[in-house]
Amino acid sequence: MKIISAEYIKKGNTIKAVVRTDKPGYDACLMIGCCVFPDEFNIEEPYDRKAHVFHFEEHYAEGSGEFALLVKKHRKSRRAKRIGFEFSPVFKDENALLEEYNSRFEIKKEEKETVARGVVYTHFSIEDKNRAPVHAFTLEIDTKLASLYTGTPDDGYANVNVKAKVPEMIDCAVKNGVKVVAAINADFFDMFGDCHPSGLCVKNSRTVANADSPRPFIGIKKDGTPVITDINETPGIIQELDQAAAGLEMIVKDGKIADYGPLEPFSFVRHPRTAAGVKSDGTVILLAVDGRIPEYSNGATLVDLAEFMIKLGADRAINLDGGGSSIVYTKSSDGFLLRNRPADLIRPRAMLIRKEFNALLVVEK
Repeated sequence: MKIISAEYIKKGNTIKAVVRTDKPGYDACLMIGCCVFPDEFNIEEPYDRKAHVFHFEEHYAEGSGEFALLVKKHRKSRRAKRIGFEFSPVFKDENALLEEYNSRFEIKKEEKETVARGVVYTHFSIEDKNRAPVHAFTLEIDTKLASLYTGTPDDGYANVNVKAKVPEMIDCAVKNGVKVVAAINADFFDMFGDCHPSGLCVKNSRTVANADSPRPFIGIKKDGTPVITDINETPGIIQELDQAAAGLEMIVKDGKIADYGPLEPFSFVRHPRTAAGVKSDGTVILLAVDGRIPEYSNGATLVDLAEFMIKLGADRAINLDGGGSSIVYTKSSDGFLLRNRPADLIRPRAMLIRKEFNALLVVEK
């Protein structure tokens, strides 16, 4: 295993470092002198185990001059390999990164359809700055007339060793009397392990998983108000929630780009993406962008996702699970209609529908 790049970006007194290896690595740690910092990105998502992300205060690196990556070659390895390295001296300017990651989406066509009272589905045909095609899909929800419901396998409350396809979650909820009219996938989960979700999950006022997770989430409070926040920003919020599902980054905050995962391949490589946003008037926006099929749709970076959410009017938005998980359904006269083209890494054109931990179901009030 070799290190192919080691870069960092500063925000105030904090440094975010990204160390990339030529092969997947597990349980990585960064050593600075005698101090050890765990890998923050690859703990739960198997998305790209070649990129290892660390945060530390600037003073830890001052005068040290010695950096090393401790990383396991295999998931069950007992010993870690130590690889010494030096960080790239190239200064990473945040404005330059934002421009580099922006694919400059230009909407060419919009096809709208009312799915139910207060729920509008839109298919966007887009061109990027290279005139390549992109297809995006939104569900805009007037929360005075409709709401969100946390879909789970068997419509239950188990949080490990359970997973289901989104249409299966829809069917189970409908059988239990839930008036589902549309759905989109939700949180990241341990796809190659016990399927446990990565962030907070609340269903019918019951905390299903990760009450202490700091990750941002979209939730519906018991009074019907939609929120995007986290437990650090809003302590005690869990007690107010009726439904909730988490994401990874808060990509939009106060109508501006917030966390777009700078330097991480997960951020700047264009993938299928899913996001959830809330406008200042309480309208909820669910968004999916197709990708990995170049002749049809090229996907989005996290900057693209944030920019598009801002264009749609989102005051806040989070990045949900993407890649082969991104999927959108709406109710039709004879059941539920798959609206997008799910695309996995291995067989992107095969329309594989992945089993997942949870979903955001749009329901009539």
